[in-house]
Amino acid sequence: MCGPSPCEKPNCTWGERHREACEARSLLTMPHERRAAYYEQIAKKRGTAALQSLKAAVRAEVARKNERNAPW
Repeated sequence: MCGPSPCEKPNCTWGERHREACEARSLLTMPHERRAAYYEQIAKKRGTAALQSLKAAVRAEVARKNERNAPW
């Protein structure tokens, strides 16, 4: 059941997977310089592993967009 505690449904908007995908989509709308600055802040605040995970999520969103030929 969706709600304050996430479920395993692919369309659940309460989970970490959705949050990460949403953050990745918002990064894709930023100019390159602003995105680079955001990445620097992520590395400082969350660490390198989180930064690499976020970059992987951005790449996944690009691939998903290219598959569907969808707008950002």
